[in-house]
Amino acid sequence: MKNIPGILGEIVEKRLLRIEEAKKNCSFEEVRTAAEHARRPLSLQRAIGARSGVSLIAEMKRSSPSAGPLDPDLDPANRAVLYCDAGATAISVLTEQDYFSGSIDDLVAVSEAARRSRVPVLRKDFIVDPYQVFEARAAGADCILLIIAILEPENYADLFTISTSMGMDVLVEVFDESELESAMQIDPRVIGVNNRNLKTLKTSLTEFEELAAKIPPDRIRVAESGMKTAADVERMGHAGANAVLVGESLMKAGGDLGALVAAMAAVEVG
Repeated sequence: MKNIPGILGEIVEKRLLRIEEAKKNCSFEEVRTAAEHARRPLSLQRAIGARSGVSLIAEMKRSSPSAGPLDPDLDPANRAVLYCDAGATAISVLTEQDYFSGSIDDLVAVSEAARRSRVPVLRKDFIVDPYQVFEARAAGADCILLIIAILEPENYADLFTISTSMGMDVLVEVFDESELESAMQIDPRVIGVNNRNLKTLKTSLTEFEELAAKIPPDRIRVAESGMKTAADVERMGHAGANAVLVGESLMKAGGDLGALVAAMAAVEVG
């Protein structure tokens, strides 16, 4: 495993401990069997490709290290229905417990609700172990996130292969050109640029703008983090984004949530 500095390293260390705890409750063999018998996943690639505008991947999370508590009483299933009804192309679910207050149960609830609208669901977590990939599939995830900053090349390739062998898409997340070069070693189809520096937690939309042009044009490009308005989504679209992943601003929207989701989901870029 990489030597990862700062808060990101702390999260990964804690995640490794949580994975070992999970294996005691449900063995690797059990979770793999459950994954192999799960229903066929929906395609994130096809869902994004079917939209004429910039696709919205709407995220839900109860808290984050950068923002603190967001919605401790979040009802994942109800939020999923709202996202689907307002036009989200896909839904991202934070399942990390210690820093984002998520759980695999949130993923199960969202997958059940979103499936009725044929909306794919992404497991967003700090995935470093094959167990988490099988766990995601068993819980109904249609795709997973892999973060280049926390993975060695061999680990990355292994996790990617396991996911795609089960029909799940992989959103591969990078922050800079070096990470993009590492990501491209195994030819991913969906590449996300995180506008948030995971080491400092600061965001800047220029991160995507500067890196998007270096991503091959035949890939799905996803701008992640830092977008607060439909205008921000449009800005990312003009920079080359096929989709955006938005979380914090949606979690803070309150009574305006439905309108904000609908506005972001309706962005067209000529």
